[in-house]
Amino acid sequence: MSWRTRGHRGDALENAIELSNDYYRLHGYARVDKVSVPITVVSRNDQGQIVKAYFERRSTVDFLGIAQGIFFCFDCKETQGLSLPLANIHDHQLAYMEDIRKQGGVSFFIVHFKKFDEYYLVPYEIAVHYKKKMEAGGRKSIPYSAMKKAIRIGLFMDGLLNYLPSINVYLDYLENDHDYNLDE
Repeated sequence: MSWRTRGHRGDALENAIELSNDYYRLHGYARVDKVSVPITVVSRNDQGQIVKAYFERRSTVDFLGIAQGIFFCFDCKETQGLSLPLANIHDHQLAYMEDIRKQGGVSFFIVHFKKFDEYYLVPYEIAVHYKKKMEAGGRKSIPYSAMKKAIRIGLFMDGLLNYLPSINVYLDYLENDHDYNLDE
C-alpha cells in the first residue's frame, strides 16, 4: 500500500454509511452527518490541486447523528484480519465518546470485518474494556470472537447498511443495565 492511500483505508465503509444516512434522512428516520476535519492549505500546484496541507486539529469521530431524540456518535473501522487492532482506536476518540455519553448520548464503532464481509456495532464499553486490558499488558486487538458480544448490522435489500436497528438493540442493552461479560 502506498503512502498516499494509507489515510483512506476506511473510505469504502464511510461511503456505504453515507448512502445509508441519505436513505435515513430522506425517509425521516434520522439525521446523521459526516464530521469534516478542517485543514489548512499550505500550497497548491498550477492546476489548483492541494499539494501540501496540515490538519488544524485531531479528528474526533466520523459521524454525529440524532434519531428519535437520541444523539449518537460513531467512528468507522475496517480490518482485513481476524481482529481489530486497538492502535486504530485512539484515546482522544474514546475521550470524545465518553463526553457524549456523559451528556446522555450514545457512542459506538461500526466495524467491517472484510474477511467475512460482516458489519458490527461495537459498543463503546467493549472498546474501552479491551483498551484497558491492553494497557495492563493484554492483547493489542479486539478479537473477532468478541463480536458475539457486539451487535451484527444487517443490510437493506439494496445493500445499504441498516444500522439504526442495531442502535436500538444497544439502547435496550444499556437500559436493562446488562454487563457484557467480556472476560468469559
